[in-house]
Amino acid sequence: MAFVQRRKGPDVVGSFGLLQPLADGLKLILKEPISPSSASFSLFRMAPVATFMLSLVARAVVPFDYGMVLSDPNIGLLYLFAISSLGVYGIIIAGRSSN
Repeated sequence: MAFVQRRKGPDVVGSFGLLQPLADGLKLILKEPISPSSASFSLFRMAPVATFMLSLVARAVVPFDYGMVLSDPNIGLLYLFAISSLGVYGIIIAGRSSN
């Protein structure tokens, strides 16, 4: 499949394809950024960052193992619902920025 797409496949990049995620990440970073011409640049770039950061903050009360949690507030479920509901604002900001 990589031959058809004219790219280096997992069998070529590193042993057993272990360097493929690094090659894909480098390709993603070096590609030309695409944004609408009438978009507000700062809002357009901030929207995915805000959504991603809120999803990471929400993981603070989800336990990894028995007794292993980053933060242990007494109202963890309420905190999780509140932070998760804020993730919608990233989508709203992305839509508003392309006006």
